[in-house]
Parts: sequence; C-alpha cells; structure tokens
Amino acid sequence: MSKIVAGQAGGLPLKSVPGTNTRPTTERTKEAIFSWLESRDWIQDNAIVDLYTGSAGLAVEAASRGAARVIGVESGRSPARIAQANAEIVNSALGREVVTIHQTPVQRFAQQTEPGSWDVVLADPPYDIDDEELGATITGAFEMLMDDGLFVLERPSKAYEPQWPEDTYVVDARRYGEAMVYFVRRTGY
Repeated sequence: MSKIVAGQAGGLPLKSVPGTNTRPTTERTKEAIFSWLESRDWIQDNAIVDLYTGSAGLAVEAASRGAARVIGVESGRSPARIAQANAEIVNSALGREVVTIHQTPVQRFAQQTEPGSWDVVLADPPYDIDDEELGATITGAFEMLMDDGLFVLERPSKAYEPQWPEDTYVVDARRYGEAMVYFVRRTGY
C-alpha cells in the first residue's frame, strides 16, 4: 500500500491504480526526490505541477510537504479518478484545497498553461514513451516553468539520457534502483 511519506499528511494511506498499466514511483525514490527538493528549498510555498501523475503520489506528497498549489495531470480515466480520490484525502487532511487533478493529455495541458507559471515541474512519463512525445514533454515543461524554475524527470535507469533544450543544464542526476532522476534548470540560474 502506498502512503504519504512525510509532511502534514504524512502516513496517510493512498489509493492505488489497479492493474499494471501504471508504474508508481517507489516509496524509496519518492522519498529521495523529496529529500533532494526539500534540502534545496524547492517545495515550501511553491507552485508545482506533476505531469503523468498516475495516482497522484508525487502531487500529494508535494502538498503534504508544504507546496502552495499542486496540479496533477493525467490522461487516463481510471488513474485520474484514483488521483482525484487521493487529492481529496490530502486536501481534507490539510484543511484546504492544495491539489487539483486535470484529466487531460500532458501536451494539451502544456499548450493551455500560461508560460512561466510553475516553480517546479515533475514528470514521470511511462517508461515506454516514444522519443517524440518525451521531447514534447520536456519542451512543454520548460515553457511552463518560471525562468528560475526546476524540472524533475524520472526515466528508466537503463534508458539513454534525454536530449535537453539548449539553454538548460542538469543540476544533478541520481539513480534509485530502476529509476534515473534528472534535476534540470535553465542556464544562468
């Protein structure tokens, strides 16, 4: 069973998406990502979007740890329903609406989002995503980010490193079991 790892809603159990069509971030990887983010002050009072949110495990973790506003984006109907239920669990524990879920394709959400409106963009796309869609996701993420924002991408550890936009650099890259997590910013910040 998945749960909120830490923060105001820490320990609360979360609903999981049935079946094998989604691959939730492991508890170990989630804890490592959020430890990295918190130690560098990327969570508290920031606006965070979680692309390919699945059951919203990362989105609700960000809310529990003090994010001001979090949106989870998921195109699948069943995962979006579970994500909404998990958002309601955490919002109730926090006593206010912090997490909202948008059931829409990631590319559509990116196109409809005001440029520069997010402090942090998290993305955990399906491991079998094709190169074109991955490239579009990365481009869309940087368009949504504030100039000094942070993009966090989870990929399979056996996959090659993605092609990054010209004006960006990898701040850190960490392997957590089967996952490789990239922390990426624009040059100059």
